[in-house]
Amino acid sequence: MTKNIIIGTAGHVDHGKSTLIKALTGDETDRLAAEKERGISIEPGFSHLENDKTNSENLRLGIVDVPGHEKFVNKMLAAAGGVDLALIVIAADEGVMPQTLEHLAILDLLEVEKAIIVLTKIELVDKEWTDLIELDLKDQFKGSFAAKADIVRVDSETGKGIAALKDLIIETALQMKKRQKSEIPYYPIDRVFTLKGFGTVVTGTLFSGEIKAGEELALYPMEKTIKIRSLENHGQEVEKVEAGSRVGINIGGLEKSEIEKGNIITTPDSLLKSKFFEAELKILENLNFTIKNGDSIHFHTAALDTTGKIYLYNKKEAFPGEKVYVKLVLAEKAALFFKQKYIIRRFSPMQTIGGGEILELDPPPRRKVSEHKIMTDLDNLKKADLKEAVEIFIRKKENSAAEIKFLKKKSALKNEKLKSILDDLVKEAKIIELRTDKSYIHYQDFEKIKEDILKIINAYHKKFELRAGLKKEELRSKIDFSLNKKEMDTMLEILVKEKVLKENNNLISEFAFKISLTKDLLAIKNKILKLYQKNLFNPPAKEEIVEQYENGASIFNYLVDNNYLVQINSELYFDQEVYSQLKIILNNYFQKNESLSLAEFRDLIGSSRRYALPLLKKLEELKLLKRKEDLRYPTNKLEKIKKSD
Repeated sequence: MTKNIIIGTAGHVDHGKSTLIKALTGDETDRLAAEKERGISIEPGFSHLENDKTNSENLRLGIVDVPGHEKFVNKMLAAAGGVDLALIVIAADEGVMPQTLEHLAILDLLEVEKAIIVLTKIELVDKEWTDLIELDLKDQFKGSFAAKADIVRVDSETGKGIAALKDLIIETALQMKKRQKSEIPYYPIDRVFTLKGFGTVVTGTLFSGEIKAGEELALYPMEKTIKIRSLENHGQEVEKVEAGSRVGINIGGLEKSEIEKGNIITTPDSLLKSKFFEAELKILENLNFTIKNGDSIHFHTAALDTTGKIYLYNKKEAFPGEKVYVKLVLAEKAALFFKQKYIIRRFSPMQTIGGGEILELDPPPRRKVSEHKIMTDLDNLKKADLKEAVEIFIRKKENSAAEIKFLKKKSALKNEKLKSILDDLVKEAKIIELRTDKSYIHYQDFEKIKEDILKIINAYHKKFELRAGLKKEELRSKIDFSLNKKEMDTMLEILVKEKVLKENNNLISEFAFKISLTKDLLAIKNKILKLYQKNLFNPPAKEEIVEQYENGASIFNYLVDNNYLVQINSELYFDQEVYSQLKIILNNYFQKNESLSLAEFRDLIGSSRRYALPLLKKLEELKLLKRKEDLRYPTNKLEKIKKSD
C-alpha cells in the first residue's frame, strides 16, 4: 500500500534550501528567470525523492521548496499547508535568523507532524562554530514542535552528509502516520497554467481523500463542474492519487482564466462556502503589538491568500502569547473544512500574528447569543473528535432537523464514513433518524419536541373534550420546530410506539385519552344517528344538527371523528352505512343494466340531485364506478364485490 508524504523546506533566505533539494534529488526547483538571476526563490518549487528504498517500501516523497525571503512569506504559506515533514534549513555560517523563526512559528501553528533540522554550508566554518550554532538553535527552538528534531550537518556543494540525510528522511517518513482517506478530496490549487496539446493544468497538494482520472469534481468556491482528464504524480501519469500527494491535474471544462490560485477541487456539493468563520487563534509570543477588535488582517490557509477582519469574543484586545476565540470576516468567500489550519498576518507592516483551527463554518447569527455561550460552543468543538463534532453539528441545528448533505459540508467526510458515524450515534441513542439516510435530530431536541407536542395535545383535549384528537398537519403547524411531513410522521410513530400518543384515522391524542359521554350527551348522540340512519340518502345538514341541540357542534364532531358519520364533501355527511348500502343497490342494479345515468341513480336511491351527484363522484373516487361521458359503469372492484356476495 503506497504511503504519500510531503516534505517541505523552511528557513531564512540564502541558507541553501534550493541547493539542498538539488543535492537530494538532482532537480533544480528555481524555474523562473528572476529566481536564477537573483539567486533566491520567489515561487515554491517542487520535486520528489526516490531511490531503491522508497520503491521497495512503496513510499512516495514529494518535496516543496519554499521561498525564504521575508517579502515572500505569503508564497511560503501557500506551500506549507500540505507539509507533513519539515526540513528546517539553517546555514552554519549565519545560524538562526529572523525568517528561520517566522517559518518555524508558522509550521508550529500549522501543526506539521515532524521536523529534521539541516545545518548547511558546514564547509564554510569549523566544527567548534557549528557546535555553537547547534546549541543556539536548540535554545531558540525550545518549546516548538522541532525542539527534539534530529540535526544533520551537510554541505550541498560537496555532497557531504547528503546520504545520511536521505536515510533519515526515509526512516522518519516510514514512521509517520498516513493521511486519512475517509474524508472528501480537498485539493488546493497553488499553480495554474496551460500546456500545448493538453489545455488547462493545475498543481497542488492533495490534503485529504483521493482523486481518480476520468471523474467529475467541482471547483470551489465557484462550484463549477470540472472533468479530471489526467493525473501526474512524480513525473508519471497515474490513474489515482491519494492524500499527501503532490499532483498535477489536466482539467477539462474550464479555461485558465476561470481558475485562481487558492481555489479548491473537491466533490460536488461537499463544502460550505462563506466569508464568515469562527476559530481558535494562538497569538505568537514575540509580537510587539496587541490584537484589537476589527483589525484588518491577511488570511492564509492551504493555497488561499486573502484579506479580512478579526473580531475577538469576550474581549476588546488580545495580547502576545494568548489563545482566544475569534470570528473572521473575509473579503471573499472561502471553502474550508472543520479544524482546518490557518495563519493570519498583520495587514501592515506584514508580520505573522498567529494561527489556529477553523471550528465553526458559516456560523449562525449570534446577535441574541451571549459571548460566554459562543465560547463554550467553540470550546466543545475544539475538544471534539469527528464523531463528537457531528453530534454537536446536529444539536446546534436550530429549530430544524440536520440533513445529511448539511452534515457532509460541515464535516468534510465521505458519505460512507459520515453514515457510519451517524449509525453509531443512533445506536447510542444520542440522535434520532427522522428520514432514512437523510435527516437527524439530537435526542435533546427530540425530548423538547415531545414535550411541546404533549402540551399542545393536552390543551386541545381540554378545549375539545369530545374530539378524538388533533390532525397531524395541524399539530405539525403548531410545534416550535420545523419538521416536514415525513419527519413529523417518524416523530409521531416513535411516540406511538413508546405509548406516549395514539393515532386513529390521522388524529393524534394522548395515549390514555378516552372520550366519556354523559347520559344526556349519549342520548343526543343516538338521536342524531337515528336521523341520519332514517334519511340515509337524504341526510340533514350539519347546520341543522348543530343549531337543534345543545353541544350540537361537539357531538357532531365526535360522530365524524369516530366514523359514525362519513364526510362526502365540505357540506354533506352521511351515516357510515351509506357505502355498504350503495354497494348492494348497485350490484343488484348492474345485474340487469350495463350503465347508470345520474337521473337513474337519483331515482334508484330515492334522493335528489343535491345528494346523488356528490355520492356518484365519491363512488368514482373509490373506483367502484367509472364514467364515460354522462354514464357510469361498474368497475372490476364492484364486480369482485358482487362475485364475493
